Amino acid sequence: MYPTLFTLGSTHISSFSIFLILGWCVASFVFWKSLRDDAVLEEHIFDLTFYGTITAFIASRVWFVSLHWENFSTAMIKIIALWVAPGLSLLAGVAVALGVMMMAARRMKIRLGTVLDGLGVALPGALIVGSVGSFLDGGSVGKVGHVMWAVRYVGLSDPRHPVQLYMIAALAFILIVVGIVSEQAPLKKWPLGSAGLSFFFLWPVAIFVLEFFKESDVYWYSLSADGWAALILFFGTLGVWYVYAGGKYVVMDRVQRARAGIIRLVQNIYAR
Repeated sequence: MYPTLFTLGSTHISSFSIFLILGWCVASFVFWKSLRDDAVLEEHIFDLTFYGTITAFIASRVWFVSLHWENFSTAMIKIIALWVAPGLSLLAGVAVALGVMMMAARRMKIRLGTVLDGLGVALPGALIVGSVGSFLDGGSVGKVGHVMWAVRYVGLSDPRHPVQLYMIAALAFILIVVGIVSEQAPLKKWPLGSAGLSFFFLWPVAIFVLEFFKESDVYWYSLSADGWAALILFFGTLGVWYVYAGGKYVVMDRVQRARAGIIRLVQNIYAR
């Protein structure tokens, strides 16, 4: 692990900080390009990026502090002193930023599907970069795993699952799927926002599965806090798809086809 990427005099620059900034740059650029291609005004793209960044940072820090309150209750100053007591909750930040950006987009009269698609293509690459930083930092530790690709973390004797590398592989797959959906959506006349929904369907699934390979400080009913958050994000996305993206009609069509198939099967059985 390389928690400190390099040192300038007495200042230590952490790996995670550098890769977090790089990930933000990747997300901002891809999001800007996606919305610009859809003829969204530059100032509106800047405003959405600004609102999303600020709210994501605040929400991710507030949620992390609330989950680890015992570490901050004795010294409140540590809440804002990230260099003393680092820690952010990625899922909370993304979820809150998504809601704020959607409200801002509605006020700017930008189609919500356009913003959703922009986030869908921007976030996977950014999260891959951030996961590399998390792996080098060693702050997120996998459970003990006796597999040939297990890694050893500083201060821990047993080999561990490299959960960040698992996430990088999952995000690479998600990026490919989102890219395919983004290209096929206009050709097959899928609803606007299909690429974004694909990401927000698959990413929580990856998080939920990998939580079983990851050490966590907070568990609720045998499931980690991030596991519960991933479930909430998944079912929230499912609700958005059902109500706003034509999911209701897809479900109704499938139900009607299944019902017709069952009726034909029963009729064939009695006809014999």
